[in-house]
Amino acid sequence: MDSAYSSTISALEHIQLFVCLDLASMAILVFDYFLTIELEIKYIWSSKWSIPNAMFLFTRYLPFVDFLVLLYRTFSTGLSIQTCNNAYRVNAVLILVGIVVAELILSLRTWAVWGQSKIVGIGLVVFSFAAAIPAIPVIILFSGTATFVDPPYHPFHGCFLQGGSRILSLEWILLMIYDAGLLILMMVKAFQAIPIHNESFFKAFFTSSMPGEFIKPILKDGVLYYFCLFVLSMLNVVVIRAMPLDYINLLTMIERVIHAVLTCRVVLHIKDNARTEAEFLDTGLYLETMQFEH
Repeated sequence: MDSAYSSTISALEHIQLFVCLDLASMAILVFDYFLTIELEIKYIWSSKWSIPNAMFLFTRYLPFVDFLVLLYRTFSTGLSIQTCNNAYRVNAVLILVGIVVAELILSLRTWAVWGQSKIVGIGLVVFSFAAAIPAIPVIILFSGTATFVDPPYHPFHGCFLQGGSRILSLEWILLMIYDAGLLILMMVKAFQAIPIHNESFFKAFFTSSMPGEFIKPILKDGVLYYFCLFVLSMLNVVVIRAMPLDYINLLTMIERVIHAVLTCRVVLHIKDNARTEAEFLDTGLYLETMQFEH
C-alpha cells in the first residue's frame, strides 16, 4: 500500500512539473507574440498574399492551436482514456506538421544565404526527405504506445499519462541532425563572409563588420538560432533516453514553442533588416541576391 501510494504521489508531482513547464512555454509564446506583432503587421499583413507569408502565418499561429488541445487534455475533467489518446495523437500530429513547415522556412532561408545554389538546393531537398519521412512512422509508432490510465482520484483534471516508448527520441535525433546540417552550412558561409585577420573567428563573428550590414544579422541569427535548436533537441533526447518514462514529454512543448518563435523571428528579422526592396524576391521573404566578398 505504501509503495502504491508513493508511486501515485510521485506521478502527480511529475504531472505538476509538466503543467508548469507547459504553461511557461505558453507564456513565452504569448510574450514573444506581443513583442513582434508590430513587425508582423508591418511586413506580413501589409504585404501582398504569398506562399511564404502563408507559411509564416501557419508557423506563427499553429502553436496556439497546439496549446488549445493541450489545455483541453490537461485541465478538463472526466476524460476517458480513449479521449486522452485521441487528444494526444492530435497534439503529436500538429507538433510534427508545425516543425516540418518551420524547418522548410529555415531551409529556404539557408538556401537563399547560399545564393540559391542548385547543389545546395538539391542537397537540402534530399536531406529534408531523409529527415522528414522516417519521422512519420516514428510518431505513429510512439502515439500507439502512449499509455493513459484511470486517474487516482475523482474528479481528476486532465489525462494521467503513464509513459510511452523511448522510440520518440528518434524524432528529436532526426531534428537534431537536420539542424546540425543547417548550422554547418551557415557556419561555412559565415567563415567566408567575416574578415577574421588576426582575431579568433568567434570574436570576429560578434564584433567585425561584414560585406553589407544586411548580411551580418542574417548570418549571426542563423548560426545562433540553429545552435539553440540543436541544443534543445539534444536535451530532449537525453531526457527521453535517461529519465523515467513518464518524463518522456517533459521538454516537448518548450522545444515546440522555441522552434516556432525562432523561425518566425528569422523571417521578421530578414524583412526588418532589408535596406532595399531589391534584396527581396517577389514573394517578399527570400533574398534575391546575396553577394559575399572573399
